Amino acid sequence: MESETSYGFGWYLKETDQAMTRYMDRSLVKIGLTRFHWQIMNRIHLSGLAVKEKLYARHYLGADEFNEVIDSLVRRGWVYIVEPAEPGETKLQFTDAGENMYAEVAATVKEAAVQMFAPITKQEYGTTVNVLNRLIQHMNATGTED
Repeated sequence: MESETSYGFGWYLKETDQAMTRYMDRSLVKIGLTRFHWQIMNRIHLSGLAVKEKLYARHYLGADEFNEVIDSLVRRGWVYIVEPAEPGETKLQFTDAGENMYAEVAATVKEAAVQMFAPITKQEYGTTVNVLNRLIQHMNATGTED
């Protein structure tokens, strides 16, 4: 299954993630956003608010870059910080302008996703997601012993 020129599974996952980020960034640049802006906006949309300290993007960006992404959404008038906050939490919520802008950003992301996944079938996509989900569940359920 593996030839001398192939890389490990993790390499392909990381390369895919980086390629997806570059692709989405190119798709969103016309509205001055990145994949990480989108992830934050989508989390706010799905949950009604987002807790900064629990956002997925914080694992992929340096602290300064992560804060700049959030600050840029605040400066645009799309997001505000909910006061008062729980200790250790910064809650983010849409303004009316942000809620309205979400629809435009979501349409851009949807079109980019259609183009990004064009080379694979829906069945291949479903199989890939299923396999990755099973791997995640297996690795999370399996403890490592020293």
